Amino acid sequence: MTKLTRLFDDMLIEEEVRKVHSENVQGEQSIMVQHDMKAWALDSNIWASASYDDIVSAHAASRGWTQDNFTGMEIV
Repeated sequence: MTKLTRLFDDMLIEEEVRKVHSENVQGEQSIMVQHDMKAWALDSNIWASASYDDIVSAHAASRGWTQDNFTGMEIV
């Protein structure tokens, strides 16, 4: 086995390890929703007084994103 072949094999192995042990990243849609949520909370004057969870719930309700009798564990 040549040094070049061994180097190429090591690079492939390293790339496969990165795929298996990938890291989470925040997507553009998530970032845009967070910006919209903050702007909504500032306009609604609840940014300074409410907890983050309360802001998320109120924002979702104001946008019509909530459903009755939905726990998030349902299989679609």
